[in-house]
Formats: sequence, structure tokens, C-alpha cells
Amino acid sequence: MKVSLFYIAIVFFYTIVFITGCQEPQVTPTKGYLNAAVDEAVYPVVIKESVVFDTLYKTAKIDLKKVTPFDGIAGILNGNYKMLVSTMGLNQKQQDFVNNNKIGLNIFKFCYNAIAVIAPKNSSIQNIRIDEIQSLLLGSSNNIRIVIPQTNTGTYQYILDKILNGKAPKNVEVVPSDSAVFAVVKNSTDKIGLLSFNTVQDSSDIKFLKVGEFNQNKLDDNYYEPHPGLVYKDYYPFKETVYIYLNEKGRSVASGFTTFLTSYLGQKIALGQNLAPAAVPVKINQNQ
Repeated sequence: MKVSLFYIAIVFFYTIVFITGCQEPQVTPTKGYLNAAVDEAVYPVVIKESVVFDTLYKTAKIDLKKVTPFDGIAGILNGNYKMLVSTMGLNQKQQDFVNNNKIGLNIFKFCYNAIAVIAPKNSSIQNIRIDEIQSLLLGSSNNIRIVIPQTNTGTYQYILDKILNGKAPKNVEVVPSDSAVFAVVKNSTDKIGLLSFNTVQDSSDIKFLKVGEFNQNKLDDNYYEPHPGLVYKDYYPFKETVYIYLNEKGRSVASGFTTFLTSYLGQKIALGQNLAPAAVPVKINQNQ
């Protein structure tokens, strides 16, 4: 019996479709490779999160690249990374770029970070007001020097935008990073530093100053430390949002890692690194 070539072609086509459909996908939210960008301010916590994720999902592998917030935003917008974790939000120009180029960028809140004010362990200063910090950042004192990280860090941008309302700091000591702020202040006698709370892994050589607002109607102002519970409730004034940016087609490990970061376990790990949860409720013990 003769079999037409057309019939053979049809059978072959559907056989290939069936076999392909039965094959296990090469990339899923828990299988594959991810090269994600992370800015310095939250690098320690994301490292811990990735270790747990890789342990839970053996077929996934995550490499994290430490970047400046500006380089991270540029990289995610240009498609150099599928995922970015950063303390920096998009400005209007960047948002317009996303809209005009129809970039499929998804943004999620990961957690809340604090910009901490630190002093040497033996410093007599315990509390400091926001207006006093502003004055020191604008060079009002020759007795106390403020140490801050350089301009391409998220901490500097927060100081510029949120504390000084766009005014440039004066007569400050500028160092390469948040970690360098810690190193300089702990070995000084008359310096105060501003840095990302999450970057401090060992506070035995410094103290965190409590920060309060000036209020003429109160005899005693309230001062708050950068504890996650006080950050979460907006009592501590220097609070910043940590964002997750996704620029991917389909669903890859970037999606899976984002789901993990915003899950209860991911938020609990963040809390263990002194970051306040932003995605799901996690019980915070303020006595710790």
C-alpha cells in the first residue's frame, strides 16, 4: 500500500510536537542560571537569601554582582541584567525611558532599610536631631566632622534628596563606600558617619545614635534608633525602600528568586539582617 508523502509529513510533525512537549523545560523559576545585580547597601542580605534559595532548589544557580545604584539602574533598563535589587527608585527621566521604549519592567518592594547615624563607641553623644544633622552636613561645625560615602552610592543619594532636599553637602569627609564610613568612624574620636544600616555586620566598635525631630511644642523630644520595628512603623525618620527590578521575558530563575525574596521566609531572612519587611507581615521583636 502506498503512503503519501503528505501523510508521512503530518505524522512526523505531530511526533516532533509530542516529543518536544514532553521534554522537561530547560529554564523555570527554580531551574537555570541567574546573574543578578545588587547594590552595596543590600548586598549582605541578598547573598544570604541566594544561599538559602540555592540550597532549596538544587537545579538553580545564582551569581550576584555588586554594582553602584546608578550602574544597576542603567544595566536593568538596557537589558544587561534580568534582575536588580537596589535602594534607588526610578527618577522621572528613567520612568519616561521605560514608558517610551515599552520596557517590560516589573518593580516590587523587597524591604525597608535605614540610613543609620554612627559615632565612635566612646563618644559622649547619644541623641541627635534631624536639623543638627542637616547643619553638620552643610559644614556648620569645625568640631564634629560628618563622614559620608561617595556620590554614586545609594546613601549619598538619600542624603542629597531626603535629608538636604537637594542641597550639596559641604565640609564633609567623603569616602568610597558605606563600609569605608564604618572603618573611618570607629577609629576616630570626633566623627559621625551616615551609612546603610544593613552594611554593619559588627557594631561592637561603634554606637548608633538615636535620631529625633526638633519640636518646639515638646519639653522632651522623642529619639529613635534604627531598629527594624521602628523603621517599619515610620518612627525612625531615615527610612528607604529596597526595590526588586525584573526585566525578563517569560519566567526564569529571576522570577523564582523574586517570589522567594517576597515570601515569608525571604522576609524573615531580611529581618534577621536588620531590614524591615515590606512584602508580607513578619513578627518583629523590638526588645532584640
